Amino acid sequence: MAAPTQLRRQRSDLLALVGRRLQAGWTGWHPERDQWDSDIPLVLVFDGGVQLELAWQAGNSLSITWNTIDLRTPPLRLGWPHEWRSSELDPLAAVASRVLTGWAVTESPYFRGDVDLSGELPMDNVAGWSTQGLWIEFTGIGLHVYNGRDSNGISAEPWRPGHEGNTRVTHHQLPEHDAYVF
Repeated sequence: MAAPTQLRRQRSDLLALVGRRLQAGWTGWHPERDQWDSDIPLVLVFDGGVQLELAWQAGNSLSITWNTIDLRTPPLRLGWPHEWRSSELDPLAAVASRVLTGWAVTESPYFRGDVDLSGELPMDNVAGWSTQGLWIEFTGIGLHVYNGRDSNGISAEPWRPGHEGNTRVTHHQLPEHDAYVF
């Protein structure tokens, strides 16, 4: 489902997490390679047993599910057994045990087909902005879960790596209106 539609549909449930403490963030790992598999959903477990599952997919699609993944069952990916690891990535370890304080949307510019994008982005030719990720605010720190080209990307900064000057943080607390339609 398109990220803006999904965020509007899930808005009240996401906002209900404000004030809850994150117990851990779980990621899927390929044990033989000792490597994170970004195609496996990110699972955020909050106090009270609330489990939020996020997965960026093809294009601008975002899957948000709740309490559907059994973390006791190892994930399978392309026939390969994987395992769940708790707070393994640095950005997840940094937010573990912190209280969620808010949400925001991160956006990237898009341009019409006739714009030269070979050098610095011509920001005066921006045709619009598209939803790139979710900035999840915790006490004193944040977690960016973004579209890493049809899989999850995770960082401690509110932009996708390499896009530092071309990302904006908007739509704090996920407004109900259609401002973030793309």
